[in-house]
Amino acid sequence: MVGDNADIFPNDANETIDSDGDGVGDNGDVFPNDALETVDSDMDGIGDNSDAFPTDSSETVDSDSDGVGDNADWAPNDSNETLDSDGDMVGDNADAFPNDANETLDSDGDGIGDVAQAAAEAAAAKQKEEDEQRRNMIIIAVVAVIIVALGVTMFVRKRGASSHPEVKEYGYGNSSVQPTNDSVPQATPSQLQILNQWTDESGYTWRKMSDGSHHYWDGNDWIKHS
Repeated sequence: MVGDNADIFPNDANETIDSDGDGVGDNGDVFPNDALETVDSDMDGIGDNSDAFPTDSSETVDSDSDGVGDNADWAPNDSNETLDSDGDMVGDNADAFPNDANETLDSDGDGIGDVAQAAAEAAAAKQKEEDEQRRNMIIIAVVAVIIVALGVTMFVRKRGASSHPEVKEYGYGNSSVQPTNDSVPQATPSQLQILNQWTDESGYTWRKMSDGSHHYWDGNDWIKHS
């Protein structure tokens, strides 16, 4: 029994005291000593007036005022972001590939992430370099083969030429005295050619002629060997 003089709520049998003076009796006031709060709808310990989400017991604060409570907000201080679906530390709104942790940007807007595009360009550049090196090697090999072939051809020709005796028109005009011996043919340059010439151990110089004969030099003229 509380008299009217002592009863803050003389007409309400459930209330007699209003400790915080907020107009709500202590029995009905969830926060009897807090004049700013009387109700805690979600029973999370934060009065509805202070609770950004009075009906959600898992949330009380929305620091960036983006409508998502800090507990559920990936970026509680960034009103532009709330989720990072792929966990790459770039919010979904700023992430061109929100479900790909390897990509965040698509600078040229071609639908291919910058990381993948850079890798593709690097691979293409490497392939181009390898192709150029391979082409250069082929060119060098071809040039080397041509040079070797030309060298071999020149060597063969030179060797072939040296294997044939020097062919000269031969007559008996090598001295001022013409031979008169019947054993020495009176040849004209168009008749005989020198096929081979050598010097024997005795110091005589010999020639083999195109008619099969052998001549030696006697100091004045060529003498046909009988």
